[in-house]
Amino acid sequence: MKSLILALALALPLPALAETRDDRIAAAEVYVDMALADFDMQAMIGMLYQPILEQVAAGGAVLTDDQLAKIKALYLDAFLEPLPNLMRDQAGIMADMMTLGEITALTDFYATPEGKSVMAKLPQLTAAQQPALNGFIGAKMDELVPQVLAIVNGEAAPAATAEPTTTP
Repeated sequence: MKSLILALALALPLPALAETRDDRIAAAEVYVDMALADFDMQAMIGMLYQPILEQVAAGGAVLTDDQLAKIKALYLDAFLEPLPNLMRDQAGIMADMMTLGEITALTDFYATPEGKSVMAKLPQLTAAQQPALNGFIGAKMDELVPQVLAIVNGEAAPAATAEPTTTP
């Protein structure tokens, strides 16, 4: 029986036996530091207040350059330092979700010119998708919240509203 256990242990890849959470955290910290170095944090923060500016404009208000600068400064003051610190917590999450090999592969990719380019474009990608995502979630929430409240209150859920159709 001991020889069977030994044979099974030897059949496992050696890195799988030696890999620890601390190893994965250390590798993930390298990845996160590299990702943050090339990440356009100001662009990401701009995404946070852009929907507010769009709502203000949709309401007919025109903001001055001074007002826009103050809003930008307000958000940068609130997020520029704490957001990267919060993002550094990603290393522990990655260590719990990924293998050392997966973390290393991510790091290797983001070290390439293509990987750096992808990382630099992620805020733009998110910003481009955000309006559609916000609209979809908002519409679904308008539909779901009354149904959730009915369930919570022990009432019959109101019928779901039909999606509006659009013609091209």
